[in-house]
Order: sequence, then structure tokens, then C-alpha cells
Amino acid sequence: MDLSKEYDIFINTTNFDNTPVSVIEGMALGLTVISTNVGGIPFLIENNATGILVEPKEEHLFAEKILHLINHPFASENLSVNARKLVETFDWQKVKTKWDVILSE
Repeated sequence: MDLSKEYDIFINTTNFDNTPVSVIEGMALGLTVISTNVGGIPFLIENNATGILVEPKEEHLFAEKILHLINHPFASENLSVNARKLVETFDWQKVKTKWDVILSE
């Protein structure tokens, strides 16, 4: 059984991180990601395009964003589709081709 189908939103409340694999996995599973705007996360998530960024230690904003997504499922779906498209570019076959181009220059 795929437990990710029982959930719609992935919440990442870290106060520091670079590029968390858990966020990438959530995006790949089609979950809408709400994360703190810290470290390298803004390089992974474009706010209101591939996920939602919230300033650290702003619990009320996390709750507000979660409620917004629950009440606006189309917005949530749009974010998750955009995020899934982004993480598909991380596929090794695509990355390997890019490395081949860089290394052959």
C-alpha cells in the first residue's frame, strides 16, 4: 500500500538545511511542500510556484498555509504538479547527459 496517497501536504519545519532529500522525495510523491525558508531550501522550492516557503519559527504561518491549501485544493494541486516536474529533472539519466556535455567541453 502506498501510504503517500493518504496525504496531500508535506511539512518541513527545519531551522537549517541545505537540500533535504525528504523535501525532494515529498515533491516526487506529488505532495505539496510547505517548508521553512532557510539554507538551500529556497534554491529547491520557488515560493508559490513549486511549494510554499515560510520564515522559521512562524508556526502560525505554517498553520495558515496548511489551511489555505486544504481550502484551495486546485492551488495545492498546481504546486504539487509543478514540483513533480521540477524533481523529474533530477533523474540520473537527465543529469548524466548534462554532465557529459559539461565534461566534453
